[in-house]
Amino acid sequence: MSSSPASSQVHNMQSHRQSSRQRLVLLAIGCAAALLASMYTLGPTVSLDDSSFSVSRRLQTQLGMYIDPKSVDIKQFSEEHIYQNNNNLVTADIDNNNPTITTYTDLVHNEIELPKYTLQQVIEEAKTMRSKYAILRYDPTTDKFTGYYYKNERWVPGCYKLMHSLSALTVLLRAIFPERFTPDSPEFIMGVSSGDYPAMVDQACIYRDQDGPCDEVGGLRAPVLHFGSVFRKAMFPNMIAMPMPGEHLDCFVSWSTSKEVCGQFKPQPHIGGPGLVFGEGLSYDELTPQVIWRGTDFPFLNLFSSLDQPDYEDYIEDNIDLNAANPLADAITVMRENYSMLVPRWQGVVLTAEAEQEALQTNSLPKVNIKFSSAKGKGKPAAVGNPKYKQWEEIGFPLAGHGMPPEEMSKFKYHIDIGGGGGTTWTGTTGKLAMPGLLFHHITPTKDYIHDHLLPWVHYVPVQSDLSDLREKVDWAETHTDEARKIAESATEFMRQMGTPEGYENLFVEDVVKPLKGVIDAYVPGSQGEWEKVFKKSFEPFIECPNGDVGKLFRWQATMKHMCKKWEPKLS
Repeated sequence: MSSSPASSQVHNMQSHRQSSRQRLVLLAIGCAAALLASMYTLGPTVSLDDSSFSVSRRLQTQLGMYIDPKSVDIKQFSEEHIYQNNNNLVTADIDNNNPTITTYTDLVHNEIELPKYTLQQVIEEAKTMRSKYAILRYDPTTDKFTGYYYKNERWVPGCYKLMHSLSALTVLLRAIFPERFTPDSPEFIMGVSSGDYPAMVDQACIYRDQDGPCDEVGGLRAPVLHFGSVFRKAMFPNMIAMPMPGEHLDCFVSWSTSKEVCGQFKPQPHIGGPGLVFGEGLSYDELTPQVIWRGTDFPFLNLFSSLDQPDYEDYIEDNIDLNAANPLADAITVMRENYSMLVPRWQGVVLTAEAEQEALQTNSLPKVNIKFSSAKGKGKPAAVGNPKYKQWEEIGFPLAGHGMPPEEMSKFKYHIDIGGGGGTTWTGTTGKLAMPGLLFHHITPTKDYIHDHLLPWVHYVPVQSDLSDLREKVDWAETHTDEARKIAESATEFMRQMGTPEGYENLFVEDVVKPLKGVIDAYVPGSQGEWEKVFKKSFEPFIECPNGDVGKLFRWQATMKHMCKKWEPKLS
């Protein structure tokens, strides 16, 4: 029996990471993603017609060819090689000597050894973080894992995600590497951070959005496992994206002991139940041709972005005549003039307002329907009728919409996963990939671990961070129905395969086992005296993790938020 296209994709995604040369070719292709995003044809080298020939294998065969959007010429990347010495870790283009950074993630997935690191290097990493960084230590004399917090770091409310990640991590370490963590084993140290995105000290580097490392020293660093979104560019090449705390991480923990795929990644068993909605019985061509989004009015990368969630008084009341004949039209004009100052979710609201005005003129369905279903705050209160948005609603500005269950959203042809506080959606992307419609994937300065398994124009259509090309991409999908349908089908099949035992095991190996093994193998143990001398002065133990009992872990997590508050006065 022949395998499905999605099964072949997942299998070959695993296969292509076995070769560092092939992986680096894909890195080069990834660097061209911004160019590919402006293409309006898939081109002969990225055809989806041959279902027996997987996407990843085609990319390997092409050796980095892509279509230049400004010409019909085929470009080829020069042959690349990895080289490393004591001061750098780069990919060198041997024809023109233009270096590009190879990250620790690339080494891990190619099963290339990480640079060796010591306790002192892990300590140095603490100085690069503003908050939510911990050192996890395994002490064989007590057979326990303990988390330590750097006293000079701020203790912030997001500590819950860090504590959640540490506790889950210790269960994974014991389940996957039981022979490494015994009373007869050497001690072990690793750096761990967690949160919406890494809370780095060097904000200026991130503001510059530079392509290379922020660290000008040039030395190899200790790896840091970040449970959350990481920066897309290699500004911190030693940071490895790990599953986000919550359903992604918890499902891997459950898999490590039970080998059962979580319900969240399997087909929904019944309406309203947990799981993915594949829209059984729905035909792509019969879906409602509109971009649909509902979500929370969150900020966007607020530590590294000055983008606004607009205030009505500042943006509207002070700039238009509310007694004019059409204050809504004037408000839309003001918002368009200030479009570049808005967070992406509000930019989507502006596109919706414009689309609704256009639809009134043409008596048609608005192409864009991006609205807030909830406001930021305790319990995420509903946006419709919320006092926060009352003045906007009084002039008819369409920013609020009722929430939609996934069964309802699956009836729409176009979806978008607009990033929030960490620049991504964490759970939104996978759910929308499963649906029968086409995903317009929001490309932002950050990414999640799962994004490295997805390819533009194969599993999704990429859109820019400010959504400025969204309408153009919708027009492309409307005029290239066959290509758009194939992309949507490829994404759906990918998610189906991911929810099988074979597919989930592949994901588990790539994104949990390999990173952990790489970090364990790279650590050079020190002496007990060295540990005591350093940590009594600079670090505070703040969490002692469960010894591999998954049931105990999930019961214990309920107390973590209380524990965060308990430690706040001590570490603030």
